[in-house]
Amino acid sequence: MKHKTVFIILVVALLISGCSENRDIVIKKTENIPAENISEETIPMVVMVPSEKYEPAGETKVSVEKSVVKPGVKPQEVEKTSSDTVLSECVSNQTETVEAKTLEEKNAGIKKPLEKNKTPEITISKSPLLIIPGECLVFRIKWNFANVGKLILACKKEKIDNRDVYHFVGLTVPEGIWTKIGNGYNRFDSYIDSKTNLPFYYYQYSASSSTSQVTKSIIDHRTNTLSYEVKKYKNNKQYGAKSGKITFSGILIDGLSALYAIRGIAGDQMISSKMPVGITKITDIYLFFVGKNTDNFVVGKREYWLIQSEASEDEAIFRKGKLFVSISADKEKLPLLMKGKVPLGTGTVELISRKTLDTNFSTDSKSLTEILNSTL
Repeated sequence: MKHKTVFIILVVALLISGCSENRDIVIKKTENIPAENISEETIPMVVMVPSEKYEPAGETKVSVEKSVVKPGVKPQEVEKTSSDTVLSECVSNQTETVEAKTLEEKNAGIKKPLEKNKTPEITISKSPLLIIPGECLVFRIKWNFANVGKLILACKKEKIDNRDVYHFVGLTVPEGIWTKIGNGYNRFDSYIDSKTNLPFYYYQYSASSSTSQVTKSIIDHRTNTLSYEVKKYKNNKQYGAKSGKITFSGILIDGLSALYAIRGIAGDQMISSKMPVGITKITDIYLFFVGKNTDNFVVGKREYWLIQSEASEDEAIFRKGKLFVSISADKEKLPLLMKGKVPLGTGTVELISRKTLDTNFSTDSKSLTEILNSTL
């Protein structure tokens, strides 16, 4: 019965693979993704000014969440909204690694990583972020051999309250059948304190065909607290919300800056480590150095470091399970390829272009969409 179900899904996928939304409609939807202008926010500013130091307890504690559902709306009847990017949709439910045969063919001679339960848990004690203002990366997202979307990441140096901050921004746009389904329109913003090189504010917008969700998180490394708020909408009307506060120890990275942290950690002398990631909960990302090799990528032949990432829970672009990340073994430390098991196959996110933008480039969704459309 299970094999019959899989066969039916594959047949349906083949029949509708040629169906997609009109390109102009897709562009318009992407351009209309709401951006977050932190200069107009008041709450995040508490992170940028001195305050009394708070000593958290030794273990992470989670406060009670407050959830609100508007009268007359049954949560189970509301269409489920994907709170992750196309990347997470493609690399979701990763419960096992890429097949051994594939790894042997692609990474001959690379040593096998140690399992996390056999490796000392080394928590990262200082900011590992690789920050390159003006850098713009464009990725192609695939499910098996089918293109399902694009992802753009950019970094900009900005001023907020007369202080320098770094702004990471990410935007996804679906392709092919994913445009008909309605998922894949997402935006991520991460703001980094230039003095500590640690994130302090995170914004995430995601939408399906008729619902959307906005998540805002504040990471205060002085008080060691993560505060978050989630609002859900259906047909542009809010129907639910929840908020909470979590204490943590050490440092905490958000869901978008985590990729830049992996780039910063990558190297010949990389040691196994545990990186806490926080948005609405604390997720431990275990990182293992697999080895160094040379291969052909979309952006050319590159020497690279292969890193195995394993998440303890689902959060943003990271899903519970294993993900292999190839980082160029040079000063750029480019994320060349990310690959992991997904339902009915393999999900990959491959770098197809790297640009250097003007220092004053706009981070609104329309401008980012224009950059995406200019990239083949």
